[in-house]
Amino acid sequence: MADQWYCAENGESVGPFSTRQVADRLGKAAAAKPYLVWSPGMKEWVDARALPQFAPRPSMAGRAEPPAPARRETIVSRARHEIVSYLAISGYLMIWFSAVMFYKATILRSVGVEFAPFGFAVMKALILGKFILVLEALKLGERKESGDILIVQIVKKALLFTVALIFLTIVEELIVGHFHGKSVHEVMSEIGGGSIAQIVATGVLMFLVLLPYLAFRRLALEFDALPETLFARRDLVRKE
Repeated sequence: MADQWYCAENGESVGPFSTRQVADRLGKAAAAKPYLVWSPGMKEWVDARALPQFAPRPSMAGRAEPPAPARRETIVSRARHEIVSYLAISGYLMIWFSAVMFYKATILRSVGVEFAPFGFAVMKALILGKFILVLEALKLGERKESGDILIVQIVKKALLFTVALIFLTIVEELIVGHFHGKSVHEVMSEIGGGSIAQIVATGVLMFLVLLPYLAFRRLALEFDALPETLFARRDLVRKE
């Protein structure tokens, strides 16, 4: 049977999906209701839980706990993954913000104004990178709508992340300003340049920064081979 499955969700047929993708969706589905699937060659829709491809894994109950070194290795691997993810998103943001600062500095220098706050770009990238990891851990915008087009889901998530990051940035600036003896009015006047137009422009920039990042993350989940394909040598891809 081909690795091509269609699922019945909210009264609609969605797909096609791979066996692995169906298994992931099955794990998030309500256990009390049948999760119907169909693949070319099957006579009718059947409950995925009745198929050997999607049979639940044996319970961990009764199994011996892994030895302490193995547990430590798991913790170390997870910590390494979190650090790499943080550095990757912070580096991505740093490139964007540095490019914007360079463009702004070039324009101001043309009128005799020296402006080169690249340290600000690094600091904001590190702070926002931390916030993004927190939002991803909270699975903000992960609620999937079967009727939505994929790009619409990505845009919605980018908008949610933009609003959440602006809110978290304001909260952090207020807390830091409080410890420095600044009033709420003083802190708010410093955020985004102090004007509504600049705050809106900052929000638009943040949305445009987040959109390709979240799009790549989502497409990597939908297409397992996407990251390897993008970063593989072209001659190797052609041979495959």
